[in-house]
Amino acid sequence: MKNISGIRLAVLLHSFSLLWLSTTPAHAGTPIHGAKAGAMQAAFVAVADDPSAIVHNPAGITHLKGNHFYTGVTAVMGDTELETPSGQTEKSDFKVYFPPHAYAASDFGIENMAFGIGFYSPFGIGGREWREEGLTRYLATKNLISTLALNPVFAYRIMPQVSLGIGAFYLYASNEFERMIDQSALGASDGKFSLEGDGGGFGYNLGVLLFPGQRISFGMAYRSKVDVDQDLDIRLTNMAPALQPLTGGSNPKFAADTDLEFPEVFNFGLAFRPMEALTLALECEWTGWSSFERMAVDLRQEVPQAGITDFAMDFDYKDTWIYKIGVAYELNANYCLRAGYAYVENPVPTRTVNPANPDADQHSLSVGLGYRAATWYLDFFYMADIFKDRSFNNELLKGKFKTFAHFVGCSVGFVF
Repeated sequence: MKNISGIRLAVLLHSFSLLWLSTTPAHAGTPIHGAKAGAMQAAFVAVADDPSAIVHNPAGITHLKGNHFYTGVTAVMGDTELETPSGQTEKSDFKVYFPPHAYAASDFGIENMAFGIGFYSPFGIGGREWREEGLTRYLATKNLISTLALNPVFAYRIMPQVSLGIGAFYLYASNEFERMIDQSALGASDGKFSLEGDGGGFGYNLGVLLFPGQRISFGMAYRSKVDVDQDLDIRLTNMAPALQPLTGGSNPKFAADTDLEFPEVFNFGLAFRPMEALTLALECEWTGWSSFERMAVDLRQEVPQAGITDFAMDFDYKDTWIYKIGVAYELNANYCLRAGYAYVENPVPTRTVNPANPDADQHSLSVGLGYRAATWYLDFFYMADIFKDRSFNNELLKGKFKTFAHFVGCSVGFVF
């Protein structure tokens, strides 16, 4: 029994890697960085004409005269339905998350130069929760992740048609993961596996904005990879009596360290203005999710006799593209209508799809409204992400996921 228990415990600890198979409900585009850009599907690298340019394309802040402040929040909500071949269905809990954004930019009265600082969520805030008695309980019952970044930038207009931007940022990432443990073979009720982790790392971003003519602009932006060192706290709850001699009790705790490489992101696009009131934007975004290829976990206290040792997990994420179209039409000096469409590829290979992250390719539609007064402006947007059905099959569960997500955002800006 001791050998069997040790093997089961080792498998249990390895399974917490499911946590890293989730990014966020938001695609990397991303609509949560500002309501104006969000309404245009974040096809903003060649537009970049509000303070959220700090994250979309820092070169754009050279075109903001005076002092600007822009802040807001996005409500991210939705759920996933699981359908098994036998006809059983289950939905994840409906949750709402609120990734914030805040930007300040100023030229400080210096010609052709600008400075800014942004606070935002690069890869979103969110996740999924399933019932602890449900179909997914032995794969995942909770998966939450939060990312926040602080990003100062500097931009310089080297000539009237060319602006450059550069910045550095600190990325903080925290996460929670839970799943139930099947202990029926040991004559015990379900236990629980829980993990919490957090850590941070530094990166940089670059931007170029070109205006070869009055009606067209080109933009390019790059956000670097970030190595994030994480401290992990692992907890096992309600361990079966047969396992307790190995774990040191019914509710043991373990500490570990790991290193994650958050992906680099490259955007390029153009904006065309066939008339003064109309802007059409096209953009492609590449994200290097293949950086999530392998994760090594270093346990601070190994228990070899129980099979609890350092290990590595393969993920094999793939790089992805997002293709975006955005449009803005100024009805008059005060009101502007916006809309957009994007096709979003998912990075998760078929063999790792699971309830923690039932990601799939998706179609995204957005609409928005902007209001501008003398020294302040207000932007709203709504976005619907329509995920393709995604099938999966592993030794514990087989089925099909259906996911739908909503984004509702608001941003307010001031010029002074």
